[in-house]
Order: sequence, then C-alpha cells, then structure tokens
Amino acid sequence: MKYSAVRTVIADTSSEEKIYESLSAVVVYDALYDCRKWGPRHKLECLGGTRTKIIEEIETTLDATNRTLIWLSGSPGTGKSAIAHTIASRLKDKSRLAGTFFFSRQHKDVPGMASLDFFAPTLAYQISQSKHMAKASVVQSIRSDPAILDPRKPLADQIQELLVKPLQNVQVSWGHLEPKVLVIDAIDACEGERICELISCLSNLLHQPHIPHLHIVITSRPLHTIEDAFEAIGCEESICHIALDDVDVTEDLRLLFKHALERSYRNYGLECPESESDDETILCLTDRASGRFGTASMMMRFLETHDDDEVPYDLGEKISLMKDPGDAYLHPTQIFRFYEFVIDSSENLIRAYRHLSTVVNLAKPLAILHLRRLLGSSESDLSSILVSLSPIVRVPTDDSLPVEILHMESLRKFLSQQPSFSCASQLLAQSSLRTMKSSFLRQSGLKDELQQMVTLMKIPIEASPQSDHVRAYIANTWYLRPCSKTVYAATWYREYAHSGTGIACRALSIVQPCNMSEDVSKARSALRDFRTRSEFRDLHVFELLSTLQALPKTLIVVILLAIRHAHPSTSDNIDSTDGSDNESDMPPALKHFVQYVREGSERSLSSSPALRHACQYWGWYLSQDSTVVEERLRTFLRAFWRDKLLSWFERQWYLEGLESCIAMLTIAQTIDFND
Repeated sequence: MKYSAVRTVIADTSSEEKIYESLSAVVVYDALYDCRKWGPRHKLECLGGTRTKIIEEIETTLDATNRTLIWLSGSPGTGKSAIAHTIASRLKDKSRLAGTFFFSRQHKDVPGMASLDFFAPTLAYQISQSKHMAKASVVQSIRSDPAILDPRKPLADQIQELLVKPLQNVQVSWGHLEPKVLVIDAIDACEGERICELISCLSNLLHQPHIPHLHIVITSRPLHTIEDAFEAIGCEESICHIALDDVDVTEDLRLLFKHALERSYRNYGLECPESESDDETILCLTDRASGRFGTASMMMRFLETHDDDEVPYDLGEKISLMKDPGDAYLHPTQIFRFYEFVIDSSENLIRAYRHLSTVVNLAKPLAILHLRRLLGSSESDLSSILVSLSPIVRVPTDDSLPVEILHMESLRKFLSQQPSFSCASQLLAQSSLRTMKSSFLRQSGLKDELQQMVTLMKIPIEASPQSDHVRAYIANTWYLRPCSKTVYAATWYREYAHSGTGIACRALSIVQPCNMSEDVSKARSALRDFRTRSEFRDLHVFELLSTLQALPKTLIVVILLAIRHAHPSTSDNIDSTDGSDNESDMPPALKHFVQYVREGSERSLSSSPALRHACQYWGWYLSQDSTVVEERLRTFLRAFWRDKLLSWFERQWYLEGLESCIAMLTIAQTIDFND
C-alpha cells in the first residue's frame, strides 16, 4: 500500500493478493467483537441467566424475514456492550454473523476506534472472509477504484462499493440461509458530526435491492441526535427500538453480585457467610450499582484485586467500603484507595477528578441536565464520567433528578489533595457568571421604576412614625392576603403621610393566614446593616440600596409587600373576592410598580434551574477559593459587576428576597477582582 504526503490511502492493485493485503492493512482489528484487546469472552458477555428477556426479544426480531435495524439504547453502564458481545457471539456460533464494529471511547488512541475512517473496509473484510464470492467482489471494487479505501472517500460510496455490491454478489448463495446480521456497538462514540451520516448509510444499506436478508443491530446512548436521524429517515416500520433505561435489572444485578461474592470467598479461602447476612450485602451492593452493569463490573473487579500496601484490607473490609465508605471502623488510607480505584476505572482520569470535584463543590445538588447547562457544552461527557463513579456518586437515569454524593465529608477530604479541587469553585463561579450574562438580555429597569414610585408616593413629613403605630400596622396586616396586605399598607402609608398618625386606616373584613416567603423584619434588618465599599457607591445597585436605606421604614414595608404581592406564587385573583382586594384601591404609582414587578417575577420564575442556581450562588462560589481569582475569571467578574449586577439584583430579589441579595453583595464585596 502507498501513502501520499497527506496520507491518502492507495491500494496496490498489481495482483489479487496485493489488493487483499491493502484491504487487510486498513482493517481496524481492535474494533472486532472477538479482539483480544476487549478481554476474555466470559467477562465481556452477559452472565448466564441475566438479560434473558432482552436477548430473547432481540433474537426473536433477528429470526424474522423483514429487514430490521434494532437500536439498543441506554445510558452509560446499562450493559449495552455486554449484550452486543453476547448477541455477536451467539450469531457467530450459528454462522449468522456478517460483521461487527465496536467503537470505543476508552481506546481513542487506537486509529479507527472512534471514527468512520475505516468503518466500511473493516466490515467488507469480514464479509469477504465468509464467502469466496464476496471476497472476489470486494477485490474487484478495490481494483476499479484503488482509492476507495481512503478515509476521505464519502462513506456512502465506500458502503456501496465495499458492502452492497459484494452482498448482491452472494444473494443466491446466502438467499436460502437465515438472515445475516451486522452488530455495531457504541455508534455515539464515533465523531459526533457524522452520526447522522452513519445512520443514514446503514438504513440505506438495509433497504438495498438484490441483497440477502440482512439485519443490523446498533447500540448507543439515548441521544437526540440519533432520534433526529431516525426521524429524518422516515422508515419507522424497519426500526425496532429497545430502551434499556426502561428495564428493571435489579434481579440481574443481584445474581451478578451473588456469583461475584461466591467467587471471591473461594479465592480468599473463606466460607460463605450466613444467607441472611449475604442477602443484605447483595442488596446493598445492588443499590450502590444504581442499576448499571458497568458499575457492578467495576465493583466486582475491586473485590478481586489483591494488595500488599501498608494498610491492607481483607474481603470483609472491601465489602464494607463499597457498602459505606464512611464506616468509622475503616482507615482513611483504605477509604482513599477505594476512591482511587473507582476513579482510575473511569474512561478519563483527568476529567473524572475534574467532574467529581465540580459536583462535590456544588452549593446545592443539581441534576445532570441542569448542571450541564450551567457548565456549558464543554462538559458533554459529564454524565458518562459521573456514571462510571457510581459507587460514590449516585446518578439517576432520569437527567432531571439531582446527583447525589455519597459520604461527602471523606470524599471532599480526599479530593482536596487534587489540583482540580481548588479550581472547581472558580469553574462554577465563571460558569454562573457566563450563564447570567447570556440570559440577561437588557439592563434592569428596577432602579428607575422604584425611584419613580417612591417620588410619586412619598409626601415629606417631619415626624417619623411612632413605634406603636408601626406595631399596629404590622398586627393588622399580618393575616391578610398578599393583595389585601399591599392595598392596606399603601392606604395606611397614604393616611400616615397626610396626618402623621395612620389612625384612619381600617382593617379589611376578609382575612387569611399569610404565606409570604420573605421575612419583612429580616429584610429591613439586612438593609439597615448593609455597608457599601466606597469605590462601588456610584454603581446602580448600591445607589438603589442607599435610596432604600434612606426611606421611612413604613414605605420600605410597602415596597416589600408590593414586590411580594406581585410574585405569581402568592398573588390572588383580584376578581375572585367581594371586591375588598381590588387593586384599584392602590395609588396609581404603586399599581404601576406592582405591574412592572409582576412581569419581571414571571420571567424569573420561568428561568431554568441552572440560571436560578447561578443567580443564587455565584458570589458564594467566588468566596470559597482562598487564592487570588484567576485572570480570565477576574476579567469576566469586572465586566459583570459593572454591566449586569443590577439585572442580577432584580432577579434575585424576585426569587429569593431582598435579604438574599444583600447577603450575596456582602460576600461579593470581599472579593478582590481588581488587577
């Protein structure tokens, strides 16, 4: 074979043997299901007695005469590859296996294992070995186009020349046999931008005329890209989708751990414990596996490892570690070695430490779906990495449920020794700032709206409200509905502003227990105690806070209640009562302000959990790192501080109350983000 300067693959066509040597030279042997790189067959395939219903469903479909593409989907660790290996092995024993290609993330360094460069030639090589007539046709296609093996050739052309034509050539000899099958594992591990192309080409291959009956089995994670590709094909009748995430595998995992424990007891020369104790252990280990065979396999490998370290542990201690790494009887070195074993088993060691450190540093647990949105597209492998750490991280198959860290204290102590741990809080801070920056489309108008309302409502007076009047006001409004509370407060303030007493204000007849989430007294206390650094006083947020601090406390209460009344979660239907709650009783300035806040509150409540998390914790993440904020984050923070801070303040006030805003600003002011 000849390679040009740009590695163009040109086959040697001087003889049939040379042509076949050229084909053999580009085959990705490591992608064959029975390659030794994958390990012993018994460790790759499903344990006897497990996954029986899934395998029976697949084999029943493969026995049908209609050509079918079976898509086996499942989240990481659900056993897709084990099923693919089992199906391929059974088909090989029945002489029904046309070819296999197992993509791999873990072997990206092996040429062709994560790309389509030599996908078609590898399948053509396997087909050519099964029948002499197919081999002759493959050789003829290469002779006609010596560059057909080149990875820059369109995949559709390669499949047409190297697969379709050879299959058409063996239609007569294969036609009376049971349908042949191609098994392709982990198609989502190939180049992401070419997944749709691959699916389109496979579907086209399946529907080619004048070829023997053929089935194709593919496995992948449940990606929207693949669903869209199938929808674009529009051949629903020829696609059989089996979703592993919908299958209960508890009994299968129990059987796996039962065999693993029995084998481990024998290897350690121990007798099996009493059945009741053993059953409890199996149940606990099954729970730790979180429904994933990949995790169970890793845990079983841990049981089989032997060590001669300074702090050795026996089988019982290994089992205790997997059941509860926080067990007080375990030595820290043993616990840390277990964490290392779990992390070392992941597909990417560096990313494993990074993702684990990020999740452990979260101020509040987040679901994978929302955490991925917070961190951005650069963390696309977040789910698969965390799933591989399942004995210490519980990742629900439902992406909308929060990730749970098991034994946080010991894991934080372990991770604190890693460089990635110290960077996690800054990563979360920068991700939070970026999320808010991209979501806040305009500057906030809160400061101007509030100033206008205060100017129109406030009537200057010399005397300040007496404490007994304030107490009377609070007592009268405490049990009112939010709308009634706001109207009452505005009326009371208006009467007070005119007379200086507020005595003329009457209590409304319809009352209910108040369900306000904002504690007025705490908000007023936080506002009173807040101090602004001198260099920030000219910024809009701090100007607004200074304005609020200077207002009479009764007007502050009116403002707080107006914002709470406008919040969609507490607003009443003003037309559903006898009229006592009608907003027409409000002063026009207050009514206009309430409407502005209501619209903003509705936008805030519709925000994604990722954005709400960013709004609530960005300052906290910055305060967690004792080191100087790194330059890129410092640049981002300076711009956000001057451009988007008021927009953040408004969102946070609506969502969590004034007190939370002030608490965050108090933290943020302590951060040195200047050059």
